[in-house]
Amino acid sequence: MQETQLTTISSAVFDGESHSLDRGAIIYSHRGIASVRINFDHWDMQGESVLIMFPGDVIKWEMMDDDFSADAIIYSSDILRTASLNIEHTVYDTLRADRRCGYPELIAHVVDSMFRIFRFYFTVEHYTLTDRIVTLQLQAFFLGFYDYLLANPREPGNDRGTQRKVELFNRFMQLLEDEYRLGHEVNYYAQRMNISRKYLGLIVSDRTGVSPKRIIDEYIMLRLKLALRTSKRSLKQIADDYNFSDQSALTRYFRHHAGLSPQQYRLRQ
Repeated sequence: MQETQLTTISSAVFDGESHSLDRGAIIYSHRGIASVRINFDHWDMQGESVLIMFPGDVIKWEMMDDDFSADAIIYSSDILRTASLNIEHTVYDTLRADRRCGYPELIAHVVDSMFRIFRFYFTVEHYTLTDRIVTLQLQAFFLGFYDYLLANPREPGNDRGTQRKVELFNRFMQLLEDEYRLGHEVNYYAQRMNISRKYLGLIVSDRTGVSPKRIIDEYIMLRLKLALRTSKRSLKQIADDYNFSDQSALTRYFRHHAGLSPQQYRLRQ
């Protein structure tokens, strides 16, 4: 599998469906307007703007006008780990909280130059070290962005909820990304976080406006649909993979949330 990819996003590829990312991405828009939901947060892109996405994010482009155009550099989890060096978790926490990169000078002087470099190396055929070049460019970007945020911290009033609640919500989403096959219920994640089910519900509802159970089910359904579309594993094997008691339990769960059986869904793809 290619470690890095440079692609274009426009209304021509807009499908309005939710997707679970297994890679990281930086989206750099040039014109037009779009709105995207990432893990139940909503972000707008207009004109020259930047949005950062991480492996495991659940994204849904909710609106994209006909004029919208953006470049996207997409990279594997391995590239992301290498690029973020030894401050990976700090970078993750900081950038997840401010993934729109709303700093005009960074966009004008850093992001624009970085994407011009990407376009050059991805369009000239005889260059063969593009993965390494992307890694080094991302390394400089993450370190520079992180350093900028340290020197220019966001005002506390810009945060939704206390810092503790933000950290707990991010922990819940990280656990869901890592352990969705094991945990189908809210109690599982509350126990893993050493907090009560009620408190987890308050944190998630305050952040997203929906219950943690809804987030869990939507994420599991996204993964199940992906497995049904791209894997040749039998339903029994998928049921085992996702910790369902048997194939019938998987079918009941899938039918409840999708309105059709896994077999019917697979046949339609």
